[in-house]
Amino acid sequence: MRNSAKSLLEFTVGLGLSTLIITYLVSTTSGRVAAFIPIISEMPFNEPESTIFGTGLGISIFSFLILAQVFHRIFEPLAKEIGNGYDNINDMMRILATFGAICGVITVNFHWNNYPMLHGVTAFILFTSFLIWGTFAYVLLEKSGTRNNIRKYAVYAGWTFYFLMVIFSIMDNLELREKEDDFFHRMDNPPTVDTERSVYLNLTAFCEWAMVFSFYTNALTYRKELEGITI
Repeated sequence: MRNSAKSLLEFTVGLGLSTLIITYLVSTTSGRVAAFIPIISEMPFNEPESTIFGTGLGISIFSFLILAQVFHRIFEPLAKEIGNGYDNINDMMRILATFGAICGVITVNFHWNNYPMLHGVTAFILFTSFLIWGTFAYVLLEKSGTRNNIRKYAVYAGWTFYFLMVIFSIMDNLELREKEDDFFHRMDNPPTVDTERSVYLNLTAFCEWAMVFSFYTNALTYRKELEGITI
């Protein structure tokens, strides 16, 4: 369907997932990235995976920025009907999702090995804003009588893996501090294929992948809400 929001959502998810999978396959089979289990951000340190990663995820995330405006339009009458300030929260969620998506485009194009601080800050904003937006959308639709168990579990899983990722990352940094005497050593020294991987680093990577897949699972639950909606 021409200018279909549902088609754009499917394109966004399909492009994002395929970009991650292709980047993983290219970077690991070339021997440039450890096959088990890489942090997502360490995969695009070389070409051609850097271009694949930045272009594919950049377009995918920018597409969600467009969808955020569509969702705001869909949620507006629901938020006004519920009341209790949900219409104002809906406005704030559009701003948050837009800002998060812009940060996401920056994240996937300014890589960890060259721009560690910028990459780290924008990645944190991207993940946090998408989790908050997804939670708001879930709660709003639940209050409007639209229940979806997959959406609920995807939201719960996203937050669970997010906090576990933070915890394991801190533990990895604490372990490194004993060797390098620098809590932020990992920030300026991202893991490579030759890095000795601690259990905490592997758990951080696993939780990051799981969190990202929960984002895509959550996104696909909105296909019904976007049926017949034009951009």
